[in-house]
Amino acid sequence: MEVKTGTRKGTVTAPVSKSHLHRLLIADFLAGDRSRLAADASDPDDIRATKRCLLALDTETETPVLDCGESGSTIRFLAPVAAALGKHPVFRTAGRLAARPQLAYPELHSGIHELRGDVSSQFVTGLLFALPLLEGASEIRFLTPLESRGYVDLTLDVLAGAGIRIGETGTGFRLEGGQRYRPQPSVRPEGDWSGAAFWYAMNALGSEVTVEGLNPASAQPDRAVVPKIAAITAPEGEAVDVSQCPDLFPALAVVAAGQKRTVRFTGIRRLRIKECDRVAAMAAVLERFGARVEVTDTCFTVNGIGRRFAGGNFSSCADHRIAMAVAVGATCSAGPVLLDDAACAAKSYPGFFDLFDCLRA
Repeated sequence: MEVKTGTRKGTVTAPVSKSHLHRLLIADFLAGDRSRLAADASDPDDIRATKRCLLALDTETETPVLDCGESGSTIRFLAPVAAALGKHPVFRTAGRLAARPQLAYPELHSGIHELRGDVSSQFVTGLLFALPLLEGASEIRFLTPLESRGYVDLTLDVLAGAGIRIGETGTGFRLEGGQRYRPQPSVRPEGDWSGAAFWYAMNALGSEVTVEGLNPASAQPDRAVVPKIAAITAPEGEAVDVSQCPDLFPALAVVAAGQKRTVRFTGIRRLRIKECDRVAAMAAVLERFGARVEVTDTCFTVNGIGRRFAGGNFSSCADHRIAMAVAVGATCSAGPVLLDDAACAAKSYPGFFDLFDCLRA
């Protein structure tokens, strides 16, 4: 696909936050409310996965087949939930998901659950949903500091709305067992800061796109896109830590390439275990645009070239955020930009490239 170059101008409505909607779907399901499970043509692929898996769980069989597609949220949230419901599902996956870190739950019991906090906050969310269903109190203890804390805060907000009581300890969380979920039909999913980040990144490179439908007080960690871009575009600045908001990295890396200074990113370790190795993928993208990149185990350094990028052939590595990052770079490209797989953006942002084409300045 040829990605049309040039800056963008106009107004968009942020897509639905799949992070928020995943959580609302599961909380309502556990409250006995199936109203959100109806198919919606605008659903991202990951939300489609959670809906079909919840429908599969809503049967009498103890061994349902849960087709998670490529959705890490779906499998990591529902593995402990299924176990708490007495199910022994068969999980089906696609793409790179099977190779990404997972936790298996042949059974789930109340008590102490020790987790690393620096692998995936999704493991924490899964237990926070599941443990209140069991008899007896439980505790989640972190063996390493918790990263992506904002996603756990989002989970806690949804659980509080569902009437679930959770206490925080010095090392994690404590949950009473035997709790009952209540539906919260009046709560609507928020707009997605993760998807909006790509429009904000374009704006930092000269576009003028207004994004509507975002909650400025959201617990979504990717709300940090605004201060992170401010730090990148400042004349001088310290390293940009993405450990708490790793999904912002592809968009932020392109913004860094558009500066006339060196920008250093830290907190990149988990980026290697996403839908692709996003460290390697973004290094390849930025170098194709003409920037020079230096990578170590802990640091990703971009030597910016200003807002005149080269064109060429680009690979998304079958990763939705890499594909959209290429589109951000195309707004500054002096030559044609060809992308091998734009369709993968539907994993989180269906219609992104249609909107991108419509907003040509």
